[in-house]
Amino acid sequence: MNYSDFILCPRIEIERIKGNTRRHIVYASALNYGSHHGDIPYDRIHFTLTDTPEKSVEINKITVEKGISEKESLIQCRKRN
Repeated sequence: MNYSDFILCPRIEIERIKGNTRRHIVYASALNYGSHHGDIPYDRIHFTLTDTPEKSVEINKITVEKGISEKESLIQCRKRN
C-alpha cells in the first residue's frame, strides 16, 4: 500500500489547541485513487497530526479502512458548504 494513492475527496478539519493560533490538531481523510477506475471498493485513510512551534509537525495516528461502502465513499466526496 502506498499512502500517496490516497488523494481522492480529501477532508481536512483543523482545530486550535486551547484556542492558540500557533498550535493545531489536524484531522484528515481521503479515498484511494486506485479504486476510482474499477469495481474494487474504496479504501479510506484517516490521519491525525499536531502542529506546534516546539515539535513542528508530528503525525499522531494513521489508520486505513479497507473496502468502505459506496454510501461511505459518497459521504466522503460530498462537498461541504
